[in-house]
Amino acid sequence: LGGRIAIAGAAGAAIVAVVLAALSIVSISWSRSVVITIVVLMTAVSIYLARPLRTREKHPLNRLAMAALIIIAILLIYGLLDARLSCGDLHFFWGPKAVHFYRDGGVTLGFLADPSSSRMNPGYPLMLPLIYVWSELIAHQFSWFSAILSTALFLFGSVALLRSTSRDDRVAVLMAATLVYGFAIADAAGAGEPPLIFFETLAIVAITFIRDRRAQIVLAALGLAGAVMTKIEGATFAIAVVIALLLVRRAFKRATLIATPAAILLGAWLAFVRLHNLSEYYRGAGMPVYFAAVPKTLLTLAKAATYDLYGLPWIVPIVLIAVAPNRRNAALPLLIAALTFGAAFFFYIHFPDPTGWILASAPRVLLTPLAALLIASAAAWRSADDLS
Repeated sequence: LGGRIAIAGAAGAAIVAVVLAALSIVSISWSRSVVITIVVLMTAVSIYLARPLRTREKHPLNRLAMAALIIIAILLIYGLLDARLSCGDLHFFWGPKAVHFYRDGGVTLGFLADPSSSRMNPGYPLMLPLIYVWSELIAHQFSWFSAILSTALFLFGSVALLRSTSRDDRVAVLMAATLVYGFAIADAAGAGEPPLIFFETLAIVAITFIRDRRAQIVLAALGLAGAVMTKIEGATFAIAVVIALLLVRRAFKRATLIATPAAILLGAWLAFVRLHNLSEYYRGAGMPVYFAAVPKTLLTLAKAATYDLYGLPWIVPIVLIAVAPNRRNAALPLLIAALTFGAAFFFYIHFPDPTGWILASAPRVLLTPLAALLIASAAAWRSADDLS
């Protein structure tokens, strides 16, 4: 049930974002009645057309694991409610963009192209601000605490996805504890990382644990599409997933089907951004590489990766993989973890001295390879018969 609710949440976020973006394209002003009517109609059609995913027997949650998850959830929610975990990015561009979009009745070129909006990253993907706009449409105001608390929904949605597909309570507790701690160190609440990790987790668990080809393609495609439209890093994640599928599974057709929706959405957004000369940051790979910065970048990145806990968030899943009976099952998510970590390093060395940038962003950026590593540790302990 938890996994189904999480999948429904991912699909709902995608539907809301598509509806709001489509209304902006055809210049129809957002209103609660119009948006809700369209969403309800789309939901009704989806329920009629959808077939339930194939599942095996129910897997009741272990009482000890449930107690641990409740304690972790209480700690997280406490940290969120006193705002100590909130991210500056929420206050300076994710939130203000959502407020402007809502007040303008849509995503308007006038706001995005305004020079005074340049610090709000107008070329960033739209998923998160549009999710926030959905809550504004319902409540007629923007709630900063609701934005912060949404972090708990995305985080435990990720945990539910892993548990429901791996059927492993212990790794679910490990993922919850690790990500809650990582979010706390990174001050990620309300920023793009919680939904990004959520969509990325959906994509990874789909291609790692789900056998049913149709379900795997649909869920992984939804995860990749959500990731690329949430943050710029979602694009490098999508590339990593495609590479991993090609190298580990030799699944060219499946990789193409999974990546196509994400490629179409990202291509359309980039075309819009470049057509209107908005600031965008996808061309960072074309900047000069400063090889002299490699040693310092490695040291600073390693320091950030310790998460002020001697690197235990990484060491524990690595040890679990090393002693696991089915290490080969971890190859796919493990390669995704390595590729996304490498991508972060690659972009950092495009600055002559990226120290400040790394210290400010790496604890959040490295949550992606960390989540993939946690999923790999779950896969390493699953036999072929245990997969969905």
